[in-house]
Amino acid sequence: MEGPLAGRRALVTGGGRGIGRAVARLLAGLGADIGVIARTQEQVDMVASEARAQGVRAIGIGADLGTYAACRAALRKAHEALGGLEILINNAGWTLTTPFLEEEEAYWRRVVDVNLWSTIFCSRIALEWMVEHGGGAIVNVASDAGRVGTSGEAVYSAAKGGVIALTRSLAREMAPHHVRVNCVCPGPTETDVLAENIRDPAHAGRIERMIRLIPLRRVAQPEEIAEAVAFFCTDASRYVTGQVLSVSGGLTMA
Repeated sequence: MEGPLAGRRALVTGGGRGIGRAVARLLAGLGADIGVIARTQEQVDMVASEARAQGVRAIGIGADLGTYAACRAALRKAHEALGGLEILINNAGWTLTTPFLEEEEAYWRRVVDVNLWSTIFCSRIALEWMVEHGGGAIVNVASDAGRVGTSGEAVYSAAKGGVIALTRSLAREMAPHHVRVNCVCPGPTETDVLAENIRDPAHAGRIERMIRLIPLRRVAQPEEIAEAVAFFCTDASRYVTGQVLSVSGGLTMA
């Protein structure tokens, strides 16, 4: 298939729905072969099928990326199926909106495992290939919560702040190896998680107030986040690394 990413192999974590699904579909449309990882096999199989319908190779891998061993096994499957990896999208993420003083250690550890450790693990594994084979691109999907903090998401904000710091540090370290590392920070986005929170009276008012504060007066569509991610994957950003891009409708501008 022709396109700006033709011949490249891309892996999207957290790719079964929402932003990850939109990213996988867009990168496939740009010509990349696609590996999709998420916890639910049925979801990743569907996204892989959507990618193949666009004329590229694709594989769906059901895996929980909370441990280094699980990440290495999942990436090995993708590598074997696609034959290599030039692009990694670290999109896996999870949180609840709860008061910090009501949370327990097990919840904190899960949030950090999914949002920060999985990014560290997958980046390490992918970079082994990229450094050996002449370069690549990593795009970390963090959150504006990691830039400015969010009430009810303290540990999630801390984890995503770690992803932002990791992005900048790896960008410096990997530049001599021709690997670019950048970060996209979505603001409120129309995903299943947001829809679930809006249906909950405990959260609906807070979300409505937040939307009123967005200068563009709406939440993002997953495809709008995907377009920012795709920019960092293509040669249009070949001289860009270590950058953190907020895609939030102007909610944060610092």
